[in-house]
Amino acid sequence: MKQLFPRILGNEQAKNRIGTAILSARAPHAFLIVGEDGSGKHTLALNIAAALNCERRRDAHSPLPCSACGSCQRIFSGGHVDVRVLGRSRDRATIGVGEVKELREDMFLSSTEADVKVYIISDAEKLTTEAQNALLIVLEEPPENVVIMLLATSADSILTTIKSRAQLVSLSRFSHGELREHLLKISPEARALAVSNPSALDAVITAADGRLGRALELSNPILSAEEAERRELTLKFLSATAPGVPYVRISEAVSSLSTKRSELLSMLEEIIQALRDLTAARKTREFTTLFFPTPEEARRFAEPFKHARLIAIYELVSRAHEDCTRNANLTLTLTNLASGIRLLKV
Repeated sequence: MKQLFPRILGNEQAKNRIGTAILSARAPHAFLIVGEDGSGKHTLALNIAAALNCERRRDAHSPLPCSACGSCQRIFSGGHVDVRVLGRSRDRATIGVGEVKELREDMFLSSTEADVKVYIISDAEKLTTEAQNALLIVLEEPPENVVIMLLATSADSILTTIKSRAQLVSLSRFSHGELREHLLKISPEARALAVSNPSALDAVITAADGRLGRALELSNPILSAEEAERRELTLKFLSATAPGVPYVRISEAVSSLSTKRSELLSMLEEIIQALRDLTAARKTREFTTLFFPTPEEARRFAEPFKHARLIAIYELVSRAHEDCTRNANLTLTLTNLASGIRLLKV
């Protein structure tokens, strides 16, 4: 039996469904691949692009994709002219209609060397409504030999008309044990960490939250140090929101958050995860943590807080996150966040 997507771990049903469709020349013209950051969306998209254009895909003894032919190698290295990737610019919160229109025009041009031209749109949930409607035109009447892949953390903000014209692929997360097993198998850094600092490896696996790509990033010493610094900022922020903390500390904690939009969004998302842990710690005995390494650590940190205060802080941070996604002024957003925490009465 032909091996399908050997470079992808887990998600066996999705791999079999997509691989079988490609081999039988029945691949859909559009995919909506949904999963959290670090869950492998981009890796899967590149593997689908490689499979569609693999020079050995009809060889019964070769896996799909083979990863060895010229086409596969160029796609995996990012050097294939007929595989284009569109993502959100670091300084913008959305992907606009102009960028989609430019991509759409290219779809109607003949391919340079590929059997199938592939367009990968990262951060698809950041497409504006106008941009999605511009994309809908090609999804309704797709050009021949063109496949479009939309990658999103959630399908909630994707128009129903687009979702109905794309095959949904939801990536599953690994369990704690599965993630540890895969990570130790493929990552020399993780193996070294298991020997030198087992508790740090546990923290990496917890922070990765079932996402292998995220775990690989965190196992990297440089990125791991960056993550540790960011976690320290999150803990500093949370400590400053405790009852009775003077405003100067609240202001300092909020000011320590990044003023780059993409980085601030990521930091606020991490704070939201931590607050979910703390609210669960005040109300539930058994729960799975998103930020803290263990439920016990979350409970210890949550002790000074009433449940109502944690909910109020959660709402303030969520509002700040929403404002950031809407291109609101970042200085004003952070000022409102600090003021909101200062005025809490619970």
